[in-house]
Amino acid sequence: MKASLDAKSILLAEDQFLIAMDTEHALQERGATDVRVVPSIRDALRLLTDFRPDAAVLDFSLADGPAIEVAAALTSLQVPFVFATGYGDSVAIPAPYRHVPVVRKPYSAEDLVANLNAVLRRSV
Repeated sequence: MKASLDAKSILLAEDQFLIAMDTEHALQERGATDVRVVPSIRDALRLLTDFRPDAAVLDFSLADGPAIEVAAALTSLQVPFVFATGYGDSVAIPAPYRHVPVVRKPYSAEDLVANLNAVLRRSV
């Protein structure tokens, strides 16, 4: 049985087009009703001015830099999130965000959804 996101809205910050498309589709298949995909820090911050997602997936290394500003904005909005990275254990997550789950690329949809559900449960 597939893990469910039960009509959640998700911000997906991912700069790799194919990964973004696949992930968006996987999230929708698992019940997310509003998935907003952005490729950059700038676009994510702009979107967050009028969209408060239930949760977010942040590619740690976006084309315009590490997603720390987006993580800070989500934290201030009390939106739970997970980091995604293709850099394995070599990525240095700053101390304030070391508690945030990290899914390693290539991740399975089940692993991503399980991590999202875990952060959503913790935020309640």
